[in-house]
Parts: sequence; structure tokens; C-alpha cells
Amino acid sequence: MASSLKSKLNALSASVPAAPRPAVPPALMEYVSRREADPSLFSLSPDGLRRMDFEGAFDPEGALFLDTETTGLSGGAGTVAFLVGLGRIERGGFAVYQFLMPHYGAEPQLLEKVASFIRGAQTLVTFNGRSFDVPLLRSRFVMCRMEDPTQGLRHLDLIYPARRAWKLRLKDCSLSHIEEAVLGVRRERDLPGAEVPERYFEFLKTGDMRLLEDIVEHNRQDIASLGTLLARLSRAFAAPAEQTSMLDVFSLGRALERRGEHAEAGACYRLAARERPISTMARLRERHVAGSANQRLSLMLRADRDFAEAAGVWREMIERGQMGVFPYVELAKLYEHRAGDPQEALRLTEAALALAGEEERAALGRRRARLLARVAAREKRAARKD
Repeated sequence: MASSLKSKLNALSASVPAAPRPAVPPALMEYVSRREADPSLFSLSPDGLRRMDFEGAFDPEGALFLDTETTGLSGGAGTVAFLVGLGRIERGGFAVYQFLMPHYGAEPQLLEKVASFIRGAQTLVTFNGRSFDVPLLRSRFVMCRMEDPTQGLRHLDLIYPARRAWKLRLKDCSLSHIEEAVLGVRRERDLPGAEVPERYFEFLKTGDMRLLEDIVEHNRQDIASLGTLLARLSRAFAAPAEQTSMLDVFSLGRALERRGEHAEAGACYRLAARERPISTMARLRERHVAGSANQRLSLMLRADRDFAEAAGVWREMIERGQMGVFPYVELAKLYEHRAGDPQEALRLTEAALALAGEEERAALGRRRARLLARVAAREKRAARKD
């Protein structure tokens, strides 16, 4: 009897299809893509790199381009890099490797993959990686009790030279805006970075792989753009006078001046200060920056004690009506303290007073009173001699 019941139960069990097992996500998801490398990467200007504050030789085949997608945009102990993109030159092309963890338990495998790439690199290239991506990865290496492979590795963060070169013109120096405005790259249906964490959290809840597609493509394009951006920045810093926008020429002049390269900075300022016909709104903006270019040029010349050249720039500024009272005041100082001509200094000060705003009039008034006293004293001495 028992045997018969057991047989019936076995037969019934065999007739009911087994419930499908839930799909087990892989320990780590990996993506590889290849494209042509920007030819300029193989002939980067040493001068351009040096002016971008990168010291020493740069081997493009030893560079690793890195970008992360994370569970939060502000960092912090709970933020995790769930996707890391890594680009490098291989056999003359540009290869992009991406590692994505489909669940938090895959983080050690992801970090080990990333570490193996970093250990084989000579230079890390990022965009805002010095402040965000690298510190985040370092904290995750620590949390997973792994050795930090970024220690001692040279790091070229492109956000800083990009801001120095283009912030005046672009205002927005996000990578996506630089792509469109400078590199000529327009992304179609790109996922905004702010939506990435939410999209990943939704994937963790649903397992819907389609939610990851836009994230992976967004990260892949970021990595590809880093190589193009590096080449473009190197050319800009190597040949600032060849830039088409005078706002960029002026900005690069400031960067060179801060580095103490005054001859090269002066060439940029002189170019940016030239008079040009106003045919577009861009030309109108360049006209506004011309005064600033002459102002910085004159102050640099004064610091270098080239007073004759500086005076020539100030006279040009007065003729062109640039920078308000500034050129009048600087010329007045020159005539009072170096040329010993308080009369001409007084004339320039009074001309400045006629243009001055309320906040400038007090200092100019004190200068005028002092010069009046000096002129009167000089005339009194001359009268006694006669």
C-alpha cells in the first residue's frame, strides 16, 4: 500500500513542471570596445603638457584613462563605484574596458580588475578624478582590505587645464559641454549623470538589464573623450596664439603668466588686445576682453620694470577708452614717481576724476590734493630762483 502511494506521488510530481530558477547574475559584468585612437595622442607637445602642469616624459601607451559611475555624486563612506571604465592604447587603437558589478558582493572582483590595470600604467588620466574618482577608489580599496595601486602613480587631471583654457568662454566646463563646444562631439540621447545612481538602484531591485545600457554607453563615451580632450588641450597650451577665440588666447595668456612665461603671455595679450571689426556677438565679447588683455600686459610689463612699454600700453588704453580710470591712474603714478613731472600727473588725475565713479573719487581726490601741493611747491621754488 505504501509502495503504491509513493509511486502515485512520484508520478504526480513528475507531471508538474519545475519552477524556473531565478537567473543568477554573474560575479562581474565586463564590456570591451575598440576604436581608432586620436593620432595626436602619439605626438603630444612636451611644451603643452608642461604648461598643463605635467612634468616629465609622457608615454601615451603607458597612460590609463579612467572614469567611474557611482551610487552617489557627493562621495562619502557609503558611495560605491559600481562601474569603472578604463581606456588605453593597444596596438595603435584605443581600447575601452568597463567593469560593472551587478550586486554589491561583486565589488572585490571589480576592484581587483581595476587594480590590475592601474598597476600596469605609468600615468592616470582623468577628468575631475583628483577630487572625486581616485579618492573614492582609494577608500573602497581600504574598505575591501586591498592595497591601493594608485599610490605614487602620476596623475593628469584634465579638468584644471580645461578650466584655465576655456572657462572664460564656455562658463560651463563639464565634460559634456566641452565635448560639444570644443571637441565637436554631440551625444544623442545621453543619460544625464545625475540620473545614473537612481537608474542603478532600480536595476538592483528589478534585475532589468536594459536599465544599464545607457549607463555603460555614457561611461564609454566619457572614456573615449578623455583621449581626444588630452590631445586638444596639449595643442592649445603648446600654441595659444593659434586659437580661434581671443577669449581663449587671453585665458591661455593668464595661465602662462602665472607660470612666469612672460614673453609668451605678452604675445597672447597683445593678440587678444588687437582692434577687430565687430561682426558677431563673439567678436563683441572679444572686444570687451581686449581691455583686460591690455591691463594685464601693462601690469606684467611694469612688474618687469619695462616702464616705457607699459606707458605705451596705458596711452593706447586711454585712446581706446579701455578699463575706465585705470590707465590714467597708472600713467599718473609713472609721471609723479619716476618721471618727476607732477604737472602731467595732475592733468591725468583730473582727467580720471572726470570719468570716475563714486567709489573711485575719494582716492583720486586725495591724489589730486597731493599733486596740487607738489605743483605749488615746485612753482614756489622756481619763483625763488628767479
